[in-house]
Amino acid sequence: MVFGTLLLPPPIPAQDSYLFYVAAESADEVALMRFTPGQGLAIEKAIPVGFWPAEMEGAHGVNVSPDGRFWYLTLGHGFPFGTLLKYKTGSDSLLGQTELGLFPATIALTGQGDLAFVVNANFHGEKVPSTVSVVDTDLMIELDQLETCTMPHGSRMGADGTKHYSACMMDDRLVEIDTRAIDVSRTLDVSPADGSVCSPTWAAPSPNGRHVYVMCNKSHEVVEVDIVEWAIARRWDAATAPYNAHVTPDGSKLLVTQKGSAEFSVWDTQSGSRLALLPSTRTVTHGVAVSSDGRYAFVSNEGVGGQPGTVDVFDLMMLAKVATAEMGKQAGGIAFWKQLGG
Repeated sequence: MVFGTLLLPPPIPAQDSYLFYVAAESADEVALMRFTPGQGLAIEKAIPVGFWPAEMEGAHGVNVSPDGRFWYLTLGHGFPFGTLLKYKTGSDSLLGQTELGLFPATIALTGQGDLAFVVNANFHGEKVPSTVSVVDTDLMIELDQLETCTMPHGSRMGADGTKHYSACMMDDRLVEIDTRAIDVSRTLDVSPADGSVCSPTWAAPSPNGRHVYVMCNKSHEVVEVDIVEWAIARRWDAATAPYNAHVTPDGSKLLVTQKGSAEFSVWDTQSGSRLALLPSTRTVTHGVAVSSDGRYAFVSNEGVGGQPGTVDVFDLMMLAKVATAEMGKQAGGIAFWKQLGG
Protein backbone atom coordinates (compact mmCIF):
# COMPACT_ATOMS: atom_id res chain seq x y z
CA MET A 1 0.00 0.00 0.00
CA VAL A 2 1.25 3.47 -0.90
CA PHE A 3 0.35 6.49 1.19
CA GLY A 4 0.43 10.11 0.03
CA THR A 5 1.48 11.35 -3.40
CA LEU A 6 3.81 9.26 -5.55
CA LEU A 7 6.44 11.58 -7.02
CA LEU A 8 7.74 10.52 -10.41
CA PRO A 9 10.90 11.83 -12.06
CA PRO A 10 10.31 14.34 -14.85
CA PRO A 11 10.04 12.71 -18.30
CA ILE A 12 13.01 12.75 -20.63
CA PRO A 13 12.40 15.29 -23.43
CA ALA A 14 11.29 13.72 -26.71
CA GLN A 15 14.33 15.07 -28.55
CA ASP A 16 16.51 12.77 -26.47
CA SER A 17 15.04 9.64 -28.07
CA TYR A 18 16.71 7.83 -30.95
CA LEU A 19 15.09 5.34 -33.34
CA PHE A 20 16.89 2.78 -35.49
CA TYR A 21 16.29 -0.50 -37.33
CA VAL A 22 18.07 -3.83 -36.74
CA ALA A 23 17.66 -7.01 -38.82
CA ALA A 24 17.52 -10.44 -37.16
CA GLU A 25 18.83 -12.82 -39.80
CA SER A 26 17.72 -16.05 -38.11
CA ALA A 27 14.30 -14.74 -37.12
CA ASP A 28 13.07 -13.17 -40.40
CA GLU A 29 12.34 -10.08 -38.38
CA VAL A 30 13.40 -6.45 -38.17
CA ALA A 31 13.26 -4.61 -34.86
CA LEU A 32 12.52 -0.91 -34.67
CA MET A 33 14.35 0.09 -31.50
CA ARG A 34 14.14 3.20 -29.33
CA PHE A 35 16.92 4.46 -27.07
CA THR A 36 16.19 7.19 -24.55
CA PRO A 37 19.06 8.38 -22.35
CA GLY A 38 18.22 7.77 -18.73
CA GLN A 39 15.42 5.36 -19.62
CA GLY A 40 17.19 2.70 -21.66
CA LEU A 41 16.81 0.73 -24.87
CA ALA A 42 13.75 -1.25 -25.95
CA ILE A 43 12.07 -2.74 -29.01
CA GLU A 44 9.47 -0.28 -30.26
CA LYS A 45 8.08 -2.73 -32.83
CA ALA A 46 8.97 -6.20 -34.17
CA ILE A 47 8.33 -6.35 -37.93
CA PRO A 48 8.02 -9.78 -39.62
CA VAL A 49 9.69 -9.72 -43.04
CA GLY A 50 9.78 -13.27 -44.43
CA PHE A 51 7.46 -14.72 -47.09
CA TRP A 52 7.99 -18.46 -46.58
CA PRO A 53 6.98 -19.66 -43.09
CA ALA A 54 8.90 -22.92 -43.44
CA GLU A 55 12.15 -21.28 -44.56
CA MET A 56 14.58 -18.87 -42.96
CA GLU A 57 15.02 -16.23 -45.66
CA GLY A 58 17.82 -14.30 -43.99
CA ALA A 59 17.07 -10.62 -43.27
CA HIS A 60 20.58 -9.24 -43.73
CA GLY A 61 21.23 -5.64 -44.78
CA VAL A 62 19.09 -2.65 -43.79
CA ASN A 63 19.32 1.05 -44.63
CA VAL A 64 17.15 4.17 -44.35
CA SER A 65 16.66 6.69 -47.15
CA PRO A 66 18.42 10.05 -46.66
CA ASP A 67 15.08 11.82 -46.18
CA GLY A 68 13.97 9.24 -43.58
CA ARG A 69 10.76 8.32 -45.45
CA PHE A 70 11.66 4.75 -46.40
CA TRP A 71 13.76 1.84 -45.26
CA TYR A 72 15.19 -0.99 -47.33
CA LEU A 73 16.02 -4.58 -46.50
CA THR A 74 17.78 -7.46 -48.24
CA LEU A 75 16.58 -11.03 -47.84
CA GLY A 76 19.69 -13.03 -48.59
CA HIS A 77 18.35 -16.56 -49.00
CA GLY A 78 16.15 -16.71 -52.06
CA PHE A 79 14.90 -19.24 -54.61
CA PRO A 80 17.67 -19.12 -55.76
CA PHE A 81 18.18 -15.35 -55.72
CA GLY A 82 17.71 -12.75 -53.01
CA THR A 83 15.35 -9.79 -52.73
CA LEU A 84 15.40 -6.07 -51.96
CA LEU A 85 12.31 -4.86 -50.08
CA LYS A 86 11.09 -1.27 -49.64
CA TYR A 87 9.10 -0.18 -46.57
CA LYS A 88 7.48 3.05 -45.39
CA THR A 89 8.94 4.34 -42.13
CA GLY A 90 6.34 4.91 -39.42
CA SER A 91 3.76 2.44 -40.72
CA ASP A 92 6.50 -0.06 -41.70
CA SER A 93 4.24 -1.21 -44.55
CA LEU A 94 5.76 -3.02 -47.54
CA LEU A 95 5.75 -0.81 -50.66
CA GLY A 96 7.63 -2.92 -53.18
CA GLN A 97 10.27 -5.53 -53.89
CA THR A 98 12.63 -6.69 -56.62
CA GLU A 99 14.79 -9.75 -57.20
CA LEU A 100 18.56 -9.32 -57.05
CA GLY A 101 21.55 -11.67 -57.30
CA LEU A 102 22.87 -14.43 -55.06
CA PHE A 103 22.85 -13.59 -51.35
CA PRO A 104 22.47 -9.79 -51.45
CA ALA A 105 23.92 -8.19 -48.35
CA THR A 106 24.51 -4.52 -47.57
CA ILE A 107 22.69 -1.56 -49.16
CA ALA A 108 23.85 1.97 -50.05
CA LEU A 109 21.62 4.80 -51.26
CA THR A 110 22.42 7.86 -53.35
CA GLY A 111 21.95 11.32 -51.84
CA GLN A 112 18.41 11.69 -53.18
CA GLY A 113 17.63 8.07 -52.37
CA ASP A 114 16.63 7.40 -55.98
CA LEU A 115 19.15 4.60 -56.52
CA ALA A 116 20.14 1.68 -54.30
CA PHE A 117 23.44 -0.15 -54.73
CA VAL A 118 23.31 -3.66 -53.25
CA VAL A 119 26.25 -6.06 -53.11
CA ASN A 120 25.43 -9.64 -54.15
CA ALA A 121 27.88 -11.27 -51.77
CA ASN A 122 27.22 -14.88 -52.84
CA PHE A 123 28.48 -16.10 -49.45
CA HIS A 124 27.61 -19.74 -50.01
CA GLY A 125 28.07 -20.12 -53.76
CA GLU A 126 31.05 -20.69 -56.00
CA LYS A 127 34.03 -18.40 -55.40
CA VAL A 128 33.63 -16.55 -58.67
CA PRO A 129 33.26 -12.82 -59.43
CA SER A 130 29.90 -11.45 -58.33
CA THR A 131 28.00 -8.21 -58.83
CA VAL A 132 26.54 -5.03 -57.40
CA SER A 133 22.86 -4.55 -58.22
CA VAL A 134 21.68 -1.05 -59.14
CA VAL A 135 17.99 -0.50 -58.31
CA ASP A 136 15.62 2.33 -59.16
CA THR A 137 13.96 2.80 -55.76
CA ASP A 138 10.90 4.63 -57.12
CA LEU A 139 9.96 1.83 -59.49
CA MET A 140 11.74 -0.91 -57.50
CA ILE A 141 13.29 -2.26 -60.70
CA GLU A 142 16.83 -3.59 -61.01
CA LEU A 143 18.51 -1.47 -63.68
CA ASP A 144 21.82 -3.31 -63.91
CA GLN A 145 24.23 -5.73 -62.27
CA LEU A 146 27.84 -4.56 -62.35
CA GLU A 147 30.43 -7.31 -62.07
CA THR A 148 33.02 -6.23 -59.52
CA CYS A 149 34.82 -9.02 -57.65
CA THR A 150 34.52 -12.17 -55.58
CA MET A 151 32.22 -11.80 -52.57
CA PRO A 152 31.58 -8.02 -52.48
CA HIS A 153 30.52 -6.62 -49.11
CA GLY A 154 30.32 -3.40 -47.09
CA SER A 155 28.28 -1.37 -49.60
CA ARG A 156 28.51 2.33 -48.69
CA MET A 157 28.02 5.67 -50.46
CA GLY A 158 30.60 8.45 -50.63
CA ALA A 159 29.88 11.84 -49.08
CA ASP A 160 28.38 13.52 -52.17
CA GLY A 161 26.55 10.45 -53.48
CA THR A 162 28.49 10.32 -56.75
CA LYS A 163 30.77 7.43 -55.75
CA HIS A 164 29.92 4.05 -54.25
CA TYR A 165 32.44 1.89 -52.37
CA SER A 166 32.53 -1.81 -51.54
CA ALA A 167 35.15 -4.32 -50.45
CA CYS A 168 36.07 -7.62 -52.08
CA MET A 169 36.29 -10.21 -49.32
CA MET A 170 38.02 -12.81 -51.51
CA ASP A 171 40.03 -10.49 -53.77
CA ASP A 172 41.57 -7.97 -51.34
CA ARG A 173 40.31 -5.00 -53.32
CA LEU A 174 38.39 -1.78 -52.78
CA VAL A 175 36.00 -1.01 -55.64
CA GLU A 176 34.67 2.43 -56.57
CA ILE A 177 31.55 2.81 -58.74
CA ASP A 178 30.59 6.08 -60.41
CA THR A 179 26.88 6.39 -59.58
CA ARG A 180 26.20 8.75 -62.49
CA ALA A 181 27.84 6.60 -65.17
CA ILE A 182 26.71 3.43 -63.34
CA ASP A 183 30.03 1.77 -63.96
CA VAL A 184 33.14 0.71 -62.05
CA SER A 185 35.53 3.70 -62.03
CA ARG A 186 38.53 2.46 -59.98
CA THR A 187 39.81 -0.51 -57.98
CA LEU A 188 42.61 -0.60 -55.39
CA ASP A 189 44.61 -3.53 -54.01
CA VAL A 190 44.52 -3.38 -50.18
CA SER A 191 46.60 -6.52 -49.56
CA PRO A 192 49.12 -6.27 -46.69
CA ALA A 193 52.71 -5.62 -47.71
CA ASP A 194 53.88 -8.81 -46.00
CA GLY A 195 51.94 -10.98 -48.43
CA SER A 196 49.25 -12.05 -45.98
CA VAL A 197 45.52 -11.85 -46.71
CA CYS A 198 43.40 -8.82 -45.88
CA SER A 199 39.90 -10.24 -46.57
CA PRO A 200 38.20 -6.82 -46.43
CA THR A 201 34.67 -6.85 -45.08
CA TRP A 202 33.67 -3.18 -45.06
CA ALA A 203 34.29 0.21 -46.64
CA ALA A 204 33.45 3.30 -44.56
CA PRO A 205 33.76 6.66 -46.38
CA SER A 206 34.51 9.82 -44.41
CA PRO A 207 31.98 12.70 -44.42
CA ASN A 208 34.51 15.10 -45.97
CA GLY A 209 34.97 12.85 -49.01
CA ARG A 210 38.70 12.47 -48.46
CA HIS A 211 39.10 8.93 -47.10
CA VAL A 212 37.61 5.45 -47.13
CA TYR A 213 38.37 3.12 -44.22
CA VAL A 214 38.64 -0.54 -45.18
CA MET A 215 38.32 -3.31 -42.57
CA CYS A 216 40.91 -6.07 -43.11
CA ASN A 217 39.24 -8.90 -41.24
CA LYS A 218 42.04 -11.47 -41.57
CA SER A 219 45.12 -9.28 -41.25
CA HIS A 220 43.50 -7.39 -38.34
CA GLU A 221 44.05 -3.94 -39.81
CA VAL A 222 42.15 -0.78 -40.61
CA VAL A 223 43.36 0.55 -43.96
CA GLU A 224 42.92 4.27 -44.56
CA VAL A 225 42.61 5.02 -48.28
CA ASP A 226 43.15 8.52 -49.66
CA ILE A 227 40.35 8.94 -52.21
CA VAL A 228 42.01 11.81 -54.09
CA GLU A 229 45.36 10.07 -54.46
CA TRP A 230 43.67 6.64 -54.69
CA ALA A 231 46.38 5.15 -52.52
CA ILE A 232 46.78 3.65 -49.06
CA ALA A 233 47.61 6.45 -46.62
CA ARG A 234 47.94 4.53 -43.34
CA ARG A 235 47.44 1.10 -41.80
CA TRP A 236 46.29 0.79 -38.20
CA ASP A 237 46.72 -2.33 -36.08
CA ALA A 238 43.17 -3.29 -35.11
CA ALA A 239 44.15 -6.46 -33.20
CA THR A 240 41.10 -8.70 -33.56
CA ALA A 241 39.18 -9.10 -36.82
CA PRO A 242 37.58 -5.71 -37.55
CA TYR A 243 34.32 -6.29 -39.38
CA ASN A 244 31.93 -3.34 -39.90
CA ALA A 245 32.60 0.36 -39.46
CA HIS A 246 31.07 3.83 -39.49
CA VAL A 247 32.53 7.33 -39.32
CA THR A 248 30.83 9.86 -37.03
CA PRO A 249 29.04 12.77 -38.77
CA ASP A 250 31.80 15.23 -37.87
CA GLY A 251 34.47 12.85 -39.18
CA SER A 252 36.43 12.80 -35.92
CA LYS A 253 35.88 9.16 -34.93
CA LEU A 254 35.89 5.81 -36.69
CA LEU A 255 33.64 3.21 -35.04
CA VAL A 256 34.62 -0.43 -35.58
CA THR A 257 33.04 -3.73 -34.59
CA GLN A 258 35.66 -6.32 -33.61
CA LYS A 259 34.02 -9.57 -34.67
CA GLY A 260 36.93 -11.73 -33.54
CA SER A 261 36.90 -10.63 -29.90
CA ALA A 262 33.30 -9.51 -29.23
CA GLU A 263 34.38 -5.90 -28.79
CA PHE A 264 33.70 -2.42 -30.12
CA SER A 265 36.48 0.08 -30.76
CA VAL A 266 36.57 3.85 -31.21
CA TRP A 267 39.40 5.50 -33.18
CA ASP A 268 40.59 9.06 -33.57
CA THR A 269 40.71 9.62 -37.34
CA GLN A 270 43.26 12.42 -37.17
CA SER A 271 45.91 10.62 -35.12
CA GLY A 272 44.97 7.06 -36.07
CA SER A 273 45.02 6.08 -32.40
CA ARG A 274 42.45 3.89 -30.69
CA LEU A 275 40.51 5.78 -28.02
CA ALA A 276 38.63 2.84 -26.53
CA LEU A 277 38.14 -0.93 -26.80
CA LEU A 278 34.87 -1.93 -25.13
CA PRO A 279 33.29 -5.39 -24.61
CA SER A 280 30.05 -6.33 -26.34
CA THR A 281 27.29 -8.31 -24.65
CA ARG A 282 27.41 -11.25 -27.09
CA THR A 283 29.97 -12.95 -29.27
CA VAL A 284 30.03 -12.25 -33.03
CA THR A 285 29.79 -8.47 -32.84
CA HIS A 286 28.37 -7.40 -36.18
CA GLY A 287 27.07 -3.96 -37.26
CA VAL A 288 27.35 -0.37 -36.10
CA ALA A 289 25.28 2.76 -36.72
CA VAL A 290 25.66 6.22 -35.23
CA SER A 291 23.13 8.84 -34.14
CA SER A 292 22.75 11.97 -36.27
CA ASP A 293 24.21 14.12 -33.48
CA GLY A 294 27.27 11.83 -33.24
CA ARG A 295 26.73 11.15 -29.54
CA TYR A 296 25.77 7.45 -29.55
CA ALA A 297 26.82 4.30 -31.39
CA PHE A 298 24.39 1.39 -31.78
CA VAL A 299 26.07 -2.02 -32.13
CA SER A 300 24.42 -5.33 -33.09
CA ASN A 301 25.66 -8.68 -31.75
CA GLU A 302 24.64 -11.95 -33.38
CA GLY A 303 25.22 -14.37 -30.50
CA VAL A 304 25.72 -18.10 -31.08
CA GLY A 305 23.53 -21.20 -30.92
CA GLY A 306 20.16 -20.50 -29.36
CA GLN A 307 21.15 -17.13 -27.92
CA PRO A 308 19.02 -14.13 -28.79
CA GLY A 309 20.81 -11.28 -30.50
CA THR A 310 21.54 -8.10 -28.60
CA VAL A 311 22.06 -4.43 -29.33
CA ASP A 312 24.46 -2.32 -27.26
CA VAL A 313 24.44 1.47 -27.02
CA PHE A 314 27.76 3.24 -26.46
CA ASP A 315 28.11 6.85 -25.37
CA LEU A 316 30.86 8.27 -27.60
CA MET A 317 31.55 11.15 -25.23
CA MET A 318 31.92 8.98 -22.13
CA LEU A 319 33.36 6.05 -24.15
CA ALA A 320 31.17 3.65 -22.19
CA LYS A 321 28.31 1.22 -22.76
CA VAL A 322 25.08 2.77 -21.46
CA ALA A 323 22.30 0.38 -22.56
CA THR A 324 21.64 -3.14 -23.87
CA ALA A 325 18.55 -4.99 -25.10
CA GLU A 326 17.83 -8.45 -26.47
CA MET A 327 16.15 -9.03 -29.84
CA GLY A 328 15.73 -11.79 -32.44
CA LYS A 329 18.46 -14.31 -33.22
CA GLN A 330 21.52 -13.27 -35.23
CA ALA A 331 21.18 -9.50 -34.99
CA GLY A 332 23.08 -8.08 -37.94
CA GLY A 333 22.27 -5.21 -40.29
CA ILE A 334 21.61 -1.95 -38.47
CA ALA A 335 20.64 1.56 -39.63
CA PHE A 336 19.84 4.79 -37.80
CA TRP A 337 16.48 6.40 -38.61
CA LYS A 338 15.99 9.60 -36.63
CA GLN A 339 16.43 11.58 -33.46
CA LEU A 340 13.02 12.67 -32.24
CA GLY A 341 12.77 16.43 -32.09
CA GLY A 342 16.37 16.78 -33.29
